Amino acid sequence: MIQRFIAMIFKDVENENETKKVSVILRLNALIMCVYFLCLLGIFFVVGERTPLVMLLMCFSVYGLAFYTTYMNDTKLAVYFSVLFTAIWIFIFIRQFGWDCGIQHFIFVLLVLGFTISYRRLPWKLLMSAAACLFRLALYSFTRQYEPRYVLGSEVSAVYQIANTIFVFIGITGILAVFTKDSMEMEQKLIQYNEKLHRLASIDPLTGLLNRRSMREFLEKKIRAYQNGHIESMSIALGDIDFFKHINDTYGHECGDVVLKRLSSLFLSNIENKGTISRWGGEEFLFAFHHMNGDEAMMFLNDLNRKMKRMEIHYNEHVIKVTMTFGLSEFDFERGIDYSVNDVDKKLYRGKEAGRDRTIY
Repeated sequence: MIQRFIAMIFKDVENENETKKVSVILRLNALIMCVYFLCLLGIFFVVGERTPLVMLLMCFSVYGLAFYTTYMNDTKLAVYFSVLFTAIWIFIFIRQFGWDCGIQHFIFVLLVLGFTISYRRLPWKLLMSAAACLFRLALYSFTRQYEPRYVLGSEVSAVYQIANTIFVFIGITGILAVFTKDSMEMEQKLIQYNEKLHRLASIDPLTGLLNRRSMREFLEKKIRAYQNGHIESMSIALGDIDFFKHINDTYGHECGDVVLKRLSSLFLSNIENKGTISRWGGEEFLFAFHHMNGDEAMMFLNDLNRKMKRMEIHYNEHVIKVTMTFGLSEFDFERGIDYSVNDVDKKLYRGKEAGRDRTIY
């Protein structure tokens, strides 16, 4: 039962041009005000004040109607109805009970309501705030000139003041809770969307490795870390799949994609936190080994080459085995990225000329 009631409050609007958030805020505000007037009915009935009861019942009924208007797929009508009626009953109650009853504090609820349900620009909202301030000042001036129609006893007035204070805070808290929840969800979705875009822009879609641009950014960060004294050494290696063109020509480019993905998976499972890998271009992969000198990186590549030779790649009825040639150097932080990459590229070329399936250091 409670879940159905909550679902009814948070029910989306059917009109695609209307927003759910505004309707939910208006419904919550209407429900809070209905409870408020029910409490006032109870208070005045208990203390024997019968005169305001009809007026309270009317206000309760009108806010019930305000709740209903939020389901009519006309948000503007619901907004105008709620705001206008709230301003009217505040004035009427000030006239009836005077300034000391605390009704004027509901102007703050009205102001918060206006800010959270309006999509207009800031100048309009500031104008609305100024209007609310003038409304409050006008009410105060009015009460200085006219005595209230109903003079409440000190005990009733105190209870009334307490009830007003409580429901003003409930109203503001409820409205802001819905508004900030929605805003935080939107912000979180935006963050996730931006992270997804960043990942799509940073990752090679076929292999799941960093792309060339992201690897350059990574190396630039490492250079800054070196300049700040946070790291002392790093090695890089450029690897190229031997006879990859032959694989594509013989078995097709789809088979070539399978080879690239299988090798990338092997690289990632072995390098773990020892380094970073990118697809540098085509069948070339650039490795960056964290805190490794050339000898340590050489040992890693030799072990990786042995595992590649044992690996069998199945494509349809074919079993494909691949090898790679690497050029390896210790990264030159002083001369930068282009120099270091050109250096391992030259060594890779020498390895190809020397017969492939080897690492040149």
